[in-house]
Amino acid sequence: MTAIPSQLRDAIIRVGPNTVILPAGVGDSELTELRSSRETVERLSVSAADLPRLRGQLPEGLERLNVRGPEVTKPRWPGHPWGGLSVSLQGVTADTISHLAGLARTVTVLEIYDCPDLTTGNLEPLTRCPGLWWLTLSGGVPDTVSLEPLTRCPKLSCLTLSGGVPDAVLDSLSGWHGLQDLTLGDLQRPAETAFTAAAVSRLVKSCRKLYYLYLHCTADTTRAVLTALKKADLRDSDGRPRTICLCVPGEQLYWQLKSQGGDGVSVLEWND
Repeated sequence: MTAIPSQLRDAIIRVGPNTVILPAGVGDSELTELRSSRETVERLSVSAADLPRLRGQLPEGLERLNVRGPEVTKPRWPGHPWGGLSVSLQGVTADTISHLAGLARTVTVLEIYDCPDLTTGNLEPLTRCPGLWWLTLSGGVPDTVSLEPLTRCPKLSCLTLSGGVPDAVLDSLSGWHGLQDLTLGDLQRPAETAFTAAAVSRLVKSCRKLYYLYLHCTADTTRAVLTALKKADLRDSDGRPRTICLCVPGEQLYWQLKSQGGDGVSVLEWND
């Protein structure tokens, strides 16, 4: 277990191996002491209200940062710590996103959960995160929100849209040259995915570097997507025919669809 300076012991809610959870309103001196601690802190959870005060105060060994809203009682730690800093925003207001670019650390992975006030403008600060390559938006995206700013993020190539995703949202990503890996839908509520096979096909056809499509939707929608993709005449950036990997959850559905692949679509089983 990580040794914590005595000045911090009264401020810490829970400490595990290399893990610190700070309550809201922690003092500046405590943040400074945390940063200068000789012990490695790899996971840190702070309140959204305290995030702006973390500029230049993050521990050097930090890999995962959880930023929680006032109703959150248990941190949801981000995954995929592939270099840089992985961040999860949990139950916060959308303007919290604007503080990520000022952390003086390279954010490579960002997971956003339960952010109902998300707008197109709130996504603009992500274009100032040059190392961001993996983004998860969980809880659905309303059709009033355009995801177009994501297409201008320099390195972003992996996107997960969990929950309801209307056709208009998918259309706002049209022509995204950097997108390589896309996950759509909700495994727990597959009927609430909202998108149509036609919209998915349009997006895949326009994003010519997209090679992996993971679907969490009903079996009927998955079949319709497969049919639409086979008719789409998929091409890569050089105009050559390309094959997309359609990844479906569950062994039963996989075996139902495997033989229907071809014409630019390869069906794979998704073991998540």
